[in-house]
Amino acid sequence: MPKIGRFPAFGKRFFKRARKLVGSCHFSHLWRAVATIASMQGRRSLKKIEAACRSHTSRQSIGFFLTKADWDAPEVLAQTAIDTLKQLGWTANQRVQFVIDDTQKSKRGKRMDALSKIFLHAEKRYAQGHTILGAVIVYRNTVIPFAAKLWVPKSFAEQTQKKSYDGEPLAFRKLTELAADAIGCLPVEKATVLFDSYYLCPNVTRACEEKRYRYVGVAKKNRNFFPDGRDHDKRTIGKYGANVLKRDGRFREVRGKKYRLAERVGRLSKLGRVKLVFSRRPREKSWICMTTNETRWGVARVLSEYLNRWPIEVLFKESKQYLGLGDY
Repeated sequence: MPKIGRFPAFGKRFFKRARKLVGSCHFSHLWRAVATIASMQGRRSLKKIEAACRSHTSRQSIGFFLTKADWDAPEVLAQTAIDTLKQLGWTANQRVQFVIDDTQKSKRGKRMDALSKIFLHAEKRYAQGHTILGAVIVYRNTVIPFAAKLWVPKSFAEQTQKKSYDGEPLAFRKLTELAADAIGCLPVEKATVLFDSYYLCPNVTRACEEKRYRYVGVAKKNRNFFPDGRDHDKRTIGKYGANVLKRDGRFREVRGKKYRLAERVGRLSKLGRVKLVFSRRPREKSWICMTTNETRWGVARVLSEYLNRWPIEVLFKESKQYLGLGDY
């Protein structure tokens, strides 16, 4: 295991803003914890962090810093993301992609806070665990973590409101409300918000419209759609999209791959006027329906924007395998 003695020179610029936000007293704990977790192999633990930091800190002081210390960790992450964005040459008139998604992590402990029954898609089973909402900025093919929020189930939020609870009371917030909060905190003028079908709802789209952001998300096939000029002609996307693709779909090459694409503009239930883009790969029966509030974009532009959503899945995988997200 590598030993970390002094603050490496290459990290000074990365932590420059963080020092002001956490204070000089906590800063030594912050950079040691971040550098150790990033370089550590295998399962992360306070014992390993203590061993890597030689005699500079104890396990108790690290634990107190991570759980009790008075510093705003979400603000440090958000500000560091913006600083990194500027270092990449970003300017205020340039557009970025803002990707929102959630991930699940099963936990073996039975008395941990905020546990709920979750479905593990990779393992196709239910388990007790945590749901984490993640938000990242994508700029020039670089993925920059912006926010990570632990979702708290309603039953646990009610427990924290009782006087017997030894901790800070927590208000219950839906995942879509947490996503809307993340969009509202993004200090960028131009952005395209990308998400899957779960987040294509009034809470998230309203947050995008308030900040004049464009969004691209996937619509479930059981939603109702009213084509332009036919306000009373209700169509179910599942049947309507298949017919449109079969009748009007054309093959287009997007990022080196071919897709059969078709589009329609109209009113989607609960969201208002949008553009639908139906996409299917060659020799496949399954297809998806992308939805955007930017009706002037062509089908290839909408698909190209939505393909920028995939990097957050890679980030979740790497965070669990290499950065200790599963060992918190």
